[in-house]
Amino acid sequence: MTLRPKFSALSVVSSLALLAACATQKSPPPPIEPKPPVAAVHPFNVESPNGVRVDNYYWLRDDTRTNPAMLSYIKAENDYYATMSAHYKPLEDTIYNEIIGRIKQDDATVPAKHKNYWYYGRFEEGKQYPIYARKRGENGAEQIMLDGPALATGHDFFQLSGLHVSPNEQLLAYGDDTIGRRQYTIHFKDLASGKVLPDELKNTSSSLAWADDNKTVFYIENDPVTLLTVRVKRHTLGTSAASDSIVYEERDHSYYMGVGRSGDDKFISIEEHSTLSAEQRFIPSNQPKAKFKVLSRRESTISNIPPSTSIIVG
Repeated sequence: MTLRPKFSALSVVSSLALLAACATQKSPPPPIEPKPPVAAVHPFNVESPNGVRVDNYYWLRDDTRTNPAMLSYIKAENDYYATMSAHYKPLEDTIYNEIIGRIKQDDATVPAKHKNYWYYGRFEEGKQYPIYARKRGENGAEQIMLDGPALATGHDFFQLSGLHVSPNEQLLAYGDDTIGRRQYTIHFKDLASGKVLPDELKNTSSSLAWADDNKTVFYIENDPVTLLTVRVKRHTLGTSAASDSIVYEERDHSYYMGVGRSGDDKFISIEEHSTLSAEQRFIPSNQPKAKFKVLSRRESTISNIPPSTSIIVG
C-alpha cells in the first residue's frame, strides 16, 4: 500500500499566500557608493621654447602646501580611497604587521672608521628615523650627533640627508626637508657643545664639501621652481647666506651637479653629468678661494649637439 501525504485546503491556501508574498517582496537596495572627486578645470598657459600648452590642472601644484583648494581636493581623494578600500583594510593591516614582524626594529649599521671616530646609524624600536652617532674607539662612549626622532617631532614629513663632518671632526653639516620636495635646508652643529649654529643654507640639494679651514663650505643651490641643481656657492660660517659667492653656474639644464671631496681629501670637486656626457672641475681643498679648473671636459657622444654653456665666477 502506498502512503500519500494529505493536504488540507487551508494548508494549500497558506502555502500559496506565502509564495505570493515572497514573490512580491523587494530585495534591499545595494549600498550607495561615494562618488569619486573630480578636480576642477582651471586652464593655465605653460610657456616654453617650443610654444604654449594649456594645463587644466596646474592649480594642483602648490610647492608651499598651503592652498586651501588644493588641500581640500587631496583630502577628498584620500577620503574616497579610504572608503573604497575599507573592505580589505583588515588584510592590509595583517600584511603590514607580517612585514614589520620580520624586521629588526633596533637595527644598526656597521660602524665605519674615519680619522679618529667610528661612525654609524641606529634605530630604536618603534621609531621611524635613525639616530646618527659616533665613538672615539670601537668600545668608546657613544656621542649622538643627530637624533632623528627628536628632530622629526611636530613635522608631518621629515627627511635627513647629506651628513658631512668637518675635517677637524668638530662640526657637522646636515640637510633636512620638512615638506617633501627634496629641497633641503643645510644646518651646522657644534659637536662639542651640541649647539646648532645660526647659519642656514636654504633651497639646496644637500650636496656639500668642507674646505680644510673648517669654516668654508661649498654647496649647491637648486632652482626653486624646477628643483634643478643650478649653482655652486661658497659659504663662510658666521656670515649671511645672502652674501655667499657663486663659484659655478650651470646653464644647461640637462646636467645635474654634485660637490664633494676627493678620496685622498686633497681636492674639492664639482661633478656634472647628463645622459650623454660628464664634466669635472676642482680646486685644492686647502685653497677655498681658488678658481675651479676643468679636469675632464664634457664631450657629447652625438656630434650634432652644440656644446653646453656654463659660467664660472672667480
